[in-house]
Amino acid sequence: MDSKSLFTGMFTGFVIGGLSALLTAPASGDKTRDSFKNFNWRSLNQRAASKGRGAVQDWRYAATEGFEAVDGLTQEMKRTYSRYKEEVEPEVEAIQHQVKEISDAIAELNEQIRKESE
Repeated sequence: MDSKSLFTGMFTGFVIGGLSALLTAPASGDKTRDSFKNFNWRSLNQRAASKGRGAVQDWRYAATEGFEAVDGLTQEMKRTYSRYKEEVEPEVEAIQHQVKEISDAIAELNEQIRKESE
């Protein structure tokens, strides 16, 4: 890249940027400087701190609600498992016992049929 074209481009950019800043400024330079000098920076800091505290409180509330929801879900799952152990598991064992009895009866019948067919 040619250094002459680089400097020409930079100069053109500075001129166009400066002109656009001068033409579009909302107030004169004196007024802008005065507004910066007289601006209440402490109130800005206080508002930002207040909003920060509010955000922290919102996060704490959301975290607390989340933990409570997880705790409630955990307790409900424990109750469901306890009910399963008390109500369903004995039924499953009874069904397994009946299946074993039926299987044994079928095996005996097969043995009898085999003996009779010999």
